[in-house]
Amino acid sequence: MSSGIITAIAMLCFVAIVVWVFIIKGKDDFDEQANLPLDEEDKDKGKEEKSS
Repeated sequence: MSSGIITAIAMLCFVAIVVWVFIIKGKDDFDEQANLPLDEEDKDKGKEEKSS
Protein backbone atom coordinates (compact mmCIF):
# COMPACT_ATOMS: atom_id res chain seq x y z
CA MET A 1 0.00 0.00 0.00
CA SER A 2 2.67 2.53 0.99
CA SER A 3 4.81 1.71 -2.06
CA GLY A 4 1.89 2.62 -4.31
CA ILE A 5 1.48 5.97 -2.58
CA ILE A 6 5.20 6.70 -2.87
CA THR A 7 5.10 5.78 -6.56
CA ALA A 8 2.12 8.10 -7.14
CA ILE A 9 3.86 10.98 -5.33
CA ALA A 10 7.06 10.44 -7.33
CA MET A 11 5.08 10.39 -10.60
CA LEU A 12 3.26 13.61 -9.66
CA CYS A 13 6.59 15.29 -8.84
CA PHE A 14 8.02 14.20 -12.18
CA VAL A 15 5.00 15.51 -14.09
CA ALA A 16 5.13 18.80 -12.16
CA ILE A 17 8.81 19.28 -13.05
CA VAL A 18 8.18 18.49 -16.71
CA VAL A 19 5.27 20.96 -16.85
CA TRP A 20 7.37 23.65 -15.13
CA VAL A 21 10.33 23.20 -17.47
CA PHE A 22 8.53 22.91 -20.78
CA ILE A 23 5.45 25.07 -20.28
CA ILE A 24 5.90 27.59 -17.49
CA LYS A 25 9.62 28.40 -17.76
CA GLY A 26 9.56 29.16 -21.46
CA LYS A 27 12.11 29.44 -24.21
CA ASP A 28 13.13 33.01 -23.42
CA ASP A 29 14.55 32.05 -20.03
CA PHE A 30 16.54 29.18 -21.53
CA ASP A 31 17.91 31.40 -24.31
CA GLU A 32 18.99 34.01 -21.77
CA GLN A 33 20.72 31.40 -19.60
CA ALA A 34 22.40 29.83 -22.62
CA ASN A 35 23.96 33.17 -23.55
CA LEU A 36 25.30 33.97 -20.06
CA PRO A 37 28.82 32.59 -20.69
CA LEU A 38 29.06 34.54 -23.93
CA ASP A 39 27.91 37.75 -22.24
CA GLU A 40 30.55 37.38 -19.53
CA GLU A 41 33.29 37.01 -22.16
CA ASP A 42 32.09 40.18 -23.88
CA LYS A 43 32.14 42.06 -20.55
CA ASP A 44 35.68 40.82 -19.80
CA LYS A 45 36.90 41.96 -23.23
CA GLY A 46 35.35 45.37 -22.66
CA LYS A 47 37.14 45.73 -19.31
CA GLU A 48 40.49 44.78 -20.86
CA GLU A 49 40.06 47.32 -23.66
CA LYS A 50 39.16 50.10 -21.23
CA SER A 51 42.12 49.39 -18.94
CA SER A 52 44.74 49.52 -21.70
